[in-house]
Amino acid sequence: MRVIEPTEEELIAYRQWVDTRPLAVRILAQRFDPWSLYRFKPSGHRVTVLSFDERIDGTVTLTVLVSGQYNAVLFERNVFGVRPDDLESADVPHPDERTGAVLTHEQVAHNIETLRVYARPDLWVMDETTGKAMRKQ
Repeated sequence: MRVIEPTEEELIAYRQWVDTRPLAVRILAQRFDPWSLYRFKPSGHRVTVLSFDERIDGTVTLTVLVSGQYNAVLFERNVFGVRPDDLESADVPHPDERTGAVLTHEQVAHNIETLRVYARPDLWVMDETTGKAMRKQ
């Protein structure tokens, strides 16, 4: 579902940009536009597309924005390396659905060490001496 209706000029510019991309990127850019809302299947978050990345092996992944505008999240973030098959079309949140981000970008930056441990305790542990998150061995 489109969350922003692009102008004719924006559509023309996007088509021109798509036409200059490598074939694998062109195919995905025609399938996923920056004005539509998608569901990231692994997390269930609604996302918008930010960019495409063609890898050395020829596969293409996407970078998406997980925004508080369409989700209830601890903090907004960009997620890279998203496989195209992990996205599907999504509807906007129901008017009664809670949305928003709990933390601002500044709060995330200030608390990043704690957030790493909180979000991924399987990967990170807090070093009690330094107060910094350390990767688990």
